[in-house]
Formats: sequence, C-alpha cells, structure tokens
Amino acid sequence: MKSLNGQTIAKVISAISRRFSPANSRVCAALSLAAIITVPAGATTISFSDFSDVSSLTLNGDAITTTTSDGAVLRLASAVTWQSGSAFGTNTINAAGFSTYFTFRITNPGGELFDDNTISGADGVVFVIQSMGSSIGGGGMGIGYANISPSVGVEFDTWHNPGLNDPSSNHIGIDINGNLDHGAGSPDTVNVGNDSVREDGFDNGNIWHSWIDYNGTTLQIRISENGVRPDDPILSKDLNIPSILGVTNAYVGFTSGTGLDWGDHDILTWEYRDAFNPIPSVPLPAAVWLFGSGLLGIIWVSMHKNAAVSRQVLTD
Repeated sequence: MKSLNGQTIAKVISAISRRFSPANSRVCAALSLAAIITVPAGATTISFSDFSDVSSLTLNGDAITTTTSDGAVLRLASAVTWQSGSAFGTNTINAAGFSTYFTFRITNPGGELFDDNTISGADGVVFVIQSMGSSIGGGGMGIGYANISPSVGVEFDTWHNPGLNDPSSNHIGIDINGNLDHGAGSPDTVNVGNDSVREDGFDNGNIWHSWIDYNGTTLQIRISENGVRPDDPILSKDLNIPSILGVTNAYVGFTSGTGLDWGDHDILTWEYRDAFNPIPSVPLPAAVWLFGSGLLGIIWVSMHKNAAVSRQVLTD
C-alpha cells in the first residue's frame, strides 16, 4: 500500500478541519490517524488476528490450533509432559530487516519442583528466524528450539535451567543456532519480574505483548502486559542475521516445549512486516484504515473540484 507524502497529508488534514464541525471531531481524529499510519509500498506483511486459518503455516510436532476464550489460537505445546511444537510460515520471507508484534498467553502451569525453581510450569515460547525449513522442531526441554541451526531465536523462558546458565525462571534471551546455553554471566538475557512470584511470570495466565524489531544491525525486544509499546527495548543485541542464516529470506515462526513441567502455550495474534517498520501499540484495524482512506479520497477529490470551480470563476 502506498502512503501519501507529508505535504499532501497536511493539505488533506487542513481540509478536514475546515469542512467538519466540532461535533465531528472524532471523525477528524480518526481520519488524521488513518492518513499518517501507513505501511511502506512494496512491504509484505504476515497478519493473524486469530488462527482460524493456518493454511499459510506449517505446524509441526505437538502444535495445534484450538478454540479458547481468546478465540482460535495457535497452541504450540499443551499442558502435559514432554511436548514439542513449532509453527513456521510455509514460504520464506525477507529477514534482513523486519518488525514483528505478537501476543501470547501461557495457562495451566504445573509439574514438579527441581533445578532451584520455586514455581512449577515450563518451558516457554521462542520466536525463531531460521533457514532450515518449515517442518522442523527441537526437543521439549529445549523450548522446541534446541538444535535448530542456522537460526536466531528470542526466548521467553519460564524455567530456570542452571546447566544452561539461565539467569532466572522468568527471562528473555537471544539465542543463536539452536543453542540455549547463555554462557557464564548469562549475557544477552534479562530477567522479567520476580521469578518467585507467579503473578510476575510469563505463565501467570495474562496476555503478554511483544515487539521485536531488526533494522539490519540491531535486534530489539520490547514486552508489556498492557499493550502499550515501551519507548525503550528491554533487551537488544547487534547482529548480522543474514550472515548467521547464510541467506536474506528465511522461515519465521514460533516454537515451544515442555518437560517434566508443563503449560498451555498459546499464540493469540501475530503480525510480521518484512521491512524495519516498528508496529505501534494498537495497530489500526484494516476497516478503520479503509474507512479513513475512502473519506480522505473523497475530500481530496472535492478539494480539486473546488479548485477547478474557483479557477473557472476567475476566468469568466
């Protein structure tokens, strides 16, 4: 979809303010937003408002679609032991620069307590970019991501594995080539909340929102529970993703797994833009964009007609 240039937007918004009464200020605001929030021409977008149609995805292992109170969701791993599931786009897409936003919910955590963990439930979700193929998945306790190489993964981990140098039982980490061992000092990870408090964890039953952006140089991750995109990333790392993958186009998707502990790991919505174009807190629904674009078009035509009439009067 092509976007209007700044000068045109300014003229159209000015026209809106003149032609609509104060009583219609909400319409003016909606049209103004529709005019300035656009997707660059030529960009390819993956968009799932739910997962009632997964014909463009390849589901592997224990991944399924199911209906919950959130609607049709993508369940990567269910609340039973030793699950491993993944879902990737069936076709490759540009990963040399991208922006993605998704929501997930982890419910029904349970299991045994060991490895210094004080709260049951495992293992989390990983957003993955990889060049192996769409029909792959890793081991359960490896969050479904272990040994997928070449790849880049962003893990939302709900279990503390001391042998993998996890910093806590609720953290985000950046992983390379299917290796979840963070190394001494747990670099490229960040703790989220208090891992001894269930309400702070990714498996607290709430909806979590995540934004991941890559501008060709730096990978940035943002997270929130309220849907508001944070100004600053919670974790970032300089990476050459095409060099790691060996290609610029890749398969993108998610993995999850369980071991002796478990949880229902659901992806609720997902948008992926194959260019660096950060997604706002609450993307405008397509219907709002079409409504706004249509009225903007009518006003733009009206402006030209009025200009033509004015020129005719001056020449008479």
